[in-house]
Amino acid sequence: MHETEKKSTGLKALITRYLCDPVLLYTVIVMTAIMYHYRDTMLTAVYAFASLVIGCLLFRLFDYMMEHKLIGSVGYIVAAWVFLQAALLCTQKGAEDYPISFGIWFMTPQAAVDFNSWYTLGIFLLFMFFMGSVIYYFTRVRYRIFMGFLIFIIPFAIYGKEAEQMPIIMIILMAVGYIMLFVYFRQLRDSDTVIIKARRETWRSVGIYALLFAAVAAVVPKPKIDADRSFIESLISAERFTDRLVAMLGNFQEYSTGGQYRSVDNDTHLYYVSADEDVYFKTATFTTYDYLYDSWNVSDTDSESTGEYKTAPIDLGKVGVLTKAILTAAELDSDFAAEYGLSGYSPDDIIIPEEGSTAIHSTFNKTRFAPVPPSAKSLVWTNAGEAMDTLKTGLVRGKGPFPETATFVFRYYRNTFFTDGRNKEIIDIISQSDYSDLLRDARTILETEADLFEDDDVIGEYAVILRREYNDYLDYTYDFLDYGNSSRIYELAQKITDGLDSDYDKAKAIEQYFFLNDFVYDLDYVKSRGENAENFLFKTKRGVCFEYATSMVLLARAAGIPARYCEGYHVSQQLENPELRTNMVITPKDAHGYPELYIEGYGWMNFEPTVAAATEKDEKKSLFEMLMIAGIMLFGLLILIIAAIKLYPPISHKIFIARHRKKAPEDTVKAVMYRLCRIYRISGVNTSHEAAEEIMKISGADILVPADLFDAVVYGEASLSVQDAETAMNAYISAYEAYRETKKKRRIKTA
Repeated sequence: MHETEKKSTGLKALITRYLCDPVLLYTVIVMTAIMYHYRDTMLTAVYAFASLVIGCLLFRLFDYMMEHKLIGSVGYIVAAWVFLQAALLCTQKGAEDYPISFGIWFMTPQAAVDFNSWYTLGIFLLFMFFMGSVIYYFTRVRYRIFMGFLIFIIPFAIYGKEAEQMPIIMIILMAVGYIMLFVYFRQLRDSDTVIIKARRETWRSVGIYALLFAAVAAVVPKPKIDADRSFIESLISAERFTDRLVAMLGNFQEYSTGGQYRSVDNDTHLYYVSADEDVYFKTATFTTYDYLYDSWNVSDTDSESTGEYKTAPIDLGKVGVLTKAILTAAELDSDFAAEYGLSGYSPDDIIIPEEGSTAIHSTFNKTRFAPVPPSAKSLVWTNAGEAMDTLKTGLVRGKGPFPETATFVFRYYRNTFFTDGRNKEIIDIISQSDYSDLLRDARTILETEADLFEDDDVIGEYAVILRREYNDYLDYTYDFLDYGNSSRIYELAQKITDGLDSDYDKAKAIEQYFFLNDFVYDLDYVKSRGENAENFLFKTKRGVCFEYATSMVLLARAAGIPARYCEGYHVSQQLENPELRTNMVITPKDAHGYPELYIEGYGWMNFEPTVAAATEKDEKKSLFEMLMIAGIMLFGLLILIIAAIKLYPPISHKIFIARHRKKAPEDTVKAVMYRLCRIYRISGVNTSHEAAEEIMKISGADILVPADLFDAVVYGEASLSVQDAETAMNAYISAYEAYRETKKKRRIKTA
């Protein structure tokens, strides 16, 4: 009926065919769901757009293959080679300065590794070509319901291998997309014998059905299932590269970003433990924090050896011995005691905590570091059969990897030193002094006394302890007080510790700060690139033990307390093993980061600032609850859509009449004919009189007069009167009402 409509119709058909292709859109949904899994949510939209563009190009190649079998097949092979080479190039780039290979990275829980943009791009290219090929083939070439279902569950399998939860919106979009494809290729696709004429009407019904299906599926109650992943875990654990992956959790690394604590749901048994209380174990320490990369790095202090041993037992330290040494100096020299406020105190005033014993049996992987409990007194026994050395940080390191079945038995001091009021009183006094001068003076007194009484082993031992402690403390004040000069962290540390004098009281105040200020333990929170301890403290307040421990270390340093970041395990899972006579087990889920602070007069002590995960469980919605909410929202959306479908035509009709009665008669006549053609779904390629005849056949409405007026305006450039416009508008109203009556009669007849 007019040339411009032919052009727009042609462009619309092109866009619909290529970019709005349901197969292509489903491919984009699948690829978006897959790429969302690979950590960087900021890039998910970019990957979705890239999937649309690359998928469109791939599908044009596949279309060409359908028409030119031989040349098209060659093109497909070339395309596959290009994608594969590009993916290999990405993996090679990603492997540069990255600690693990692409294969291990792919099988690793993504929350447990650092984001690698090149590896992620390689995954995208491989999946894009594979998913594009199989989705196209099993829809447009050979439609197979079963194969379509297998393709559908691939993204779920990727999430499921790590027990990760796919976002609800992705689940709904994939389900709706799968249903739409099913309906299209089973009911709405043209064939040699069937041509679908009213596809638009049918798609409207299908769309409403798909939304209704998604809403009902989300809301309907589902049985609660406790998944047994033991078979999957055993299969994964059997693979050597996965062994290496899980082993990383127990090995000493040069740096840590805390990724191993996020969304890890691996139940592989790493160690069996015998203990009569929950125990912390330490396997690594880190000194230097990098704000830019939000990572901890080792320093020379973290790996400095203090002695070599060929066998156990090995003495590791004595709780309270430093305090006793200082009080011994005060007892020997009254001037020293008076200067530092220690008059009237005796070494006998110190109450040493009870000792505990723990045995830890390695069952999974080799490691160079034995898990050592804090405040360890001695390594009593081991069957490791390797030469060992002890580190300044309290770790026990093998000269080579310890065997996979190594056993370590430790004696340690229970964490009760500061529960005794007398102990705390003495430590508080010591920590208010100039500690460096105190250590120096106490060392001088004891060294002098040791020279005078060479047969007094206790005095000699205390002199050695104070000499070593004085030298080490100089290192502590240099290495362990760096908080990056963050003014915000400094101000917060001063605010938290305001009015407190002793190091222990300051440390406990910092520890409690996280429990009293709405911090949330969230395994599923994925940090954006660039987030660091400052973001955690002052903005997000969501994270795992890495964020809590890192923040406490930095706050302690800003408050003047030497501190370091430690990694290891927090053991609390009960599991009897009669063969090994153990009652607890360590899995990757028990991996834990925590701070150690140097309390003047006492030594290094671990703290626990991490808000318990249990407080988060009550707030965190389950998958079923989120599906229920999504289902209710979908029902609301469905109601709005149905209401819009019902209300839009009459409202649009009234608006059209009101708008065009105020316009020029010529514009009104043209608008009447265009709108009637849209309502009656008459193609623009028909002439005005052909359209009038079609309308007459459908509803019996007579619009010959508006058709004549239309031709006069469009082809004769005639000027029309207001009366002509009114005549055309009245004809439109009659034709509109006739169309509604016709549809109503058809519905009644069908019913």
